[in-house]
Amino acid sequence: MKELADVTECSVCTEVFTDPRVLPCVHTYCLKCIQGWGKHKLPGDKLECPLCRKEFTIPQNGLEGLPRNFFMEKMLRVRELTSVEAQSTLCNMCTYRATSEAAKIDPATTYCLQCQEAFCET
Repeated sequence: MKELADVTECSVCTEVFTDPRVLPCVHTYCLKCIQGWGKHKLPGDKLECPLCRKEFTIPQNGLEGLPRNFFMEKMLRVRELTSVEAQSTLCNMCTYRATSEAAKIDPATTYCLQCQEAFCET
């Protein structure tokens, strides 16, 4: 979840992406963040990527014309699903232990995408 959180956060506002747009250098930013970065620029002007400083030309329809990052939107959906899944699920390890001994079953706080198991803090 930590790695997923890192990947799905904008490096300008350090928040979860909203309306993620991808630049030609393949860096992604929230539309609002890139608009703030280039607020005094017009379509056809050059603008530098906030991270790598590679220049690109602002599309004719402005920064709104930058392509949406559909891959990042899917990653945001995965992030949402894994956090919801973990919040509404009991820990698989606690559930397993409870069948063999008198143990408390805690709610899951993380969800592993690889093994598809939910785990509590312990």
